[in-house]
Amino acid sequence: MLIEIDSFKCRKDQLCVIECPFNCLVEGENGVPYLDAEREQYCMRCGHCVAVCPSAAVTLEGVDPSTLEAAVRYPVVEPQMMKALLDNRRSVRVFRSEAIGREKAVELLDMVKRAPTAKNKLPVEWLLVDDAVKIHRIAELTVEWLRGFGQAQAMVTEVWDAGEDVILREAPLLAMACAGSDAIKPCEDCTIAVTSLELAAATHGIGSFWLGYFMTAAQNYAPLQEFLGLPEGMLPRAALGLGYPKMIYRRLPERKAPVVRWL
Repeated sequence: MLIEIDSFKCRKDQLCVIECPFNCLVEGENGVPYLDAEREQYCMRCGHCVAVCPSAAVTLEGVDPSTLEAAVRYPVVEPQMMKALLDNRRSVRVFRSEAIGREKAVELLDMVKRAPTAKNKLPVEWLLVDDAVKIHRIAELTVEWLRGFGQAQAMVTEVWDAGEDVILREAPLLAMACAGSDAIKPCEDCTIAVTSLELAAATHGIGSFWLGYFMTAAQNYAPLQEFLGLPEGMLPRAALGLGYPKMIYRRLPERKAPVVRWL
């Protein structure tokens, strides 16, 4: 059964009913909520009902709620610490040669596995590349695609021909968030995932930058798509180059104040 509620544990406080985004849970005659058969199709399996229940009475898809990790109450991060993280985020493009271990990479992805996705469909899959030869080939194929635009991309191609990689910057690790075209919001879901990864990486002293040229090429250039070897319909929708920063950043450049309008 999709959602089960233990009538012995349930406090009949209706918190799960109130919290359910699509009113899939309703109050029963005895005060114990239940999953409405007609609305079950709208359940996103988001787990809000499990998260909000103080007595661990709600089971989602057979997972015993007592086995789940305890949540941390808001604020999870102190505001000044979050501000420091956001203020000091930089697009890092100069890296030390030190590799990011695969265990560390997987740890980072585990940190962002709860990044929100449209209707909680969780379509994001990851393609990681830490082989320098393959990274160079991906940059090469991206430049190959850019050459088709002639003078419009001459700055990039000329610098590449001179021996400098301005595409992937010789980053030790590439992380590509991928989703199929059947996802509700594939680009948005992947962008959120990569934004979350960017911040998570910073907490481990790892810098990153967005792979703009590559992301566009990967959407449009068949030879590059073939090299990536993803399943049909699956494409990188957002991507980062990651590594340990070579430079030390000593001050925060000024940024303009937010432009705000109230309606």
